[in-house]
Amino acid sequence: MGIKRFFKNKIKDRNFIRNKRKISINHFDTGFFKNYQFSFTENERPEVSIIIPVYNQIRYTLNCLYTLDQYDTHISKEIIIINDKSTDDTLDHLRKIPGIVIIDNPENLGFLRSVNKGIRHAKGKYIYLLNNDVEVQKKYLSSLISVFKTRASVGAVGSKLIFSDNTLQEAGCLIFKDSEIINIGRREAIDAPKYNFLRKVDYCSGCSLLFNRLDIEGNLNLMDEAFLPAYYEETDLCQRLKYEQNLDIYYQPLSEIIHFENISYTGKENSGKELLLEKNRETFRRRWDHYFRNQMFLSGEKINYNAHFRKPNFLFLEENMPKPDQDSGSRRFMEIVKILQKDGHHIILAVKYYDEEKDADYISFFQNAGVEICMDYVDERNKIVKVKDQVLDALAYVDVIWIFRPVGFDYWYDLIKNRIAGKKIVYDMVDLHYLRMERENNYIEVTKDREKQIAFFKDKEYVAMNSADAVISISDEEKKTVSDHGVEIQKIFTVSNIHQPMDLKPVAFSERNGLLFIGGYNHLPNIDAVKLLHDHIMPLVWKEDPSISLYILGPDFPADLKERYHTERFQILGYQEHVDHWFEHSRVFVAPLRYGAGVKGKIGHALEYMLPVITTGIGAEGMSLEDGKTALISDETPENFAAKILDLYNNESLWNILHANSRLPLAKFSVQAQEDNIGKMLNYLGFENEDQLL
Repeated sequence: MGIKRFFKNKIKDRNFIRNKRKISINHFDTGFFKNYQFSFTENERPEVSIIIPVYNQIRYTLNCLYTLDQYDTHISKEIIIINDKSTDDTLDHLRKIPGIVIIDNPENLGFLRSVNKGIRHAKGKYIYLLNNDVEVQKKYLSSLISVFKTRASVGAVGSKLIFSDNTLQEAGCLIFKDSEIINIGRREAIDAPKYNFLRKVDYCSGCSLLFNRLDIEGNLNLMDEAFLPAYYEETDLCQRLKYEQNLDIYYQPLSEIIHFENISYTGKENSGKELLLEKNRETFRRRWDHYFRNQMFLSGEKINYNAHFRKPNFLFLEENMPKPDQDSGSRRFMEIVKILQKDGHHIILAVKYYDEEKDADYISFFQNAGVEICMDYVDERNKIVKVKDQVLDALAYVDVIWIFRPVGFDYWYDLIKNRIAGKKIVYDMVDLHYLRMERENNYIEVTKDREKQIAFFKDKEYVAMNSADAVISISDEEKKTVSDHGVEIQKIFTVSNIHQPMDLKPVAFSERNGLLFIGGYNHLPNIDAVKLLHDHIMPLVWKEDPSISLYILGPDFPADLKERYHTERFQILGYQEHVDHWFEHSRVFVAPLRYGAGVKGKIGHALEYMLPVITTGIGAEGMSLEDGKTALISDETPENFAAKILDLYNNESLWNILHANSRLPLAKFSVQAQEDNIGKMLNYLGFENEDQLL
């Protein structure tokens, strides 16, 4: 490393540490609230009832209410404060705040009974338990509710709890053998990736916990008074939700809460706390201990954070951040993740290249989908923890290392190869890069550098395949190609794209117009297809029917080409967040692909929408299309392709045949088919009996 680069990296690291994320704390004095106007309003039918028991500590209560007044104001809520006979001026301050419900206990009932009193009084669909010694942050409540909206069988969702010094208090809790409990991540960095993804846990602390007010039979979800006056009551509630109502408990890191621990609720039960904790711990053990069989520590004294995930657990290693709404390879990646998560496996993802600007939304997307994303971060000691270090650390927790693409394999395998004893390596070719380049040679000038580049990729791909314990191809055709080149066929498994029929409102032939093409334009075969359409195919079409328009969708279209190509009837529309309209209202999907490899996701995408397809033999490869029945398959000459466009565009009878049959090829691309293929690969790797929890 040169001296300039060395100092440049030092400055970059110093700035990275300096910009470490810190959550600000309000902590206003009570005098601030003399002039502050709260904006709470009463709701007769709130979605959420926020229940806050208080005993003295009015300053913390007011600061808590202040933050509730700042965030998630669009959610219909009621705020119920149970004043458990405070001895300070709590009640005087609360009575001045409009829009809140105050329950004033005539005698000190203690924390648990106060909470139950609030639940009985509540009107909301959800109960949100909240301590008064917290300060909520942006999306504190909406992110919790979103878990109920997007996941099945949710019992309760808890927040990321953060100490006032900006270290982690809790990222959910796990319970191990002998009812030993750990607060996940305690005193570690708040942005450590292993604590920043949605996951199932055994319970979350009741200082920020959302659950349904009623169970499935219409009964109130109350705290059990066996744990009077406090401690272990929310731990017990979560177990009742899990084991009696068959619901899951989730930790949601997007909901962040500053918690001033041991400030809240210093009521009568605080005296003799240790004796009370021990008493309720024994009550909890007698009731639930038989459910907990996992050991707290792995070898090397590492905490078993993978408890409750099913073996095998996976480390995915990619080159770039998958973007499921932008390319078919990323969409396939997401579907593989869903299949593995459905069976309870843990997935860690690391990528070689991050683009902070372009990748941020996708990182959040995958984290909220339950994937742990390795990213550089600053730890609790103000040291940078690099992605490479996290990958090496993850090797202690995973069983299968799934590496994508040849250059990605070369990079990642070199990092981990000396530390993978006992792990299984899977190489996912995605497509055959060298084969795509060899096919492209028919349309470009082939230089010596080009030949070297192809040889480079071919070598990397076959080294990866021969080094791996299992190889994944995207089609049976590519499986045969590589097995013909000496890769053991028994270790090659086809895991293709996943396509499912869309639930569509029928749009008739006569109500549709225009041609459609979609793709990502960092991919050269798609650029070639657009050029072929613009320069050669569409002029022939327009000569016969100038009314036919073509819509070009997809990200990263070159600006210079758009400037030259975009017209009223050749529209370059770029990335579209929602593409349903175009697939449902276009008349024909065209894909004049002259080279490429793998299965073409764009073809399957069109078939999902029952949009008749015209493509080439390359486009149809691996799709099991039948010419004239499920698609029209042209040769690569512009004349033939244009003739098929004109025929299908104006032939309603032929269009209806292709439309009706378009979903026949999708059977091999179903979720079940790919799930079976992945299962066969895992069986081959020796995990056929690994259905136990860690």
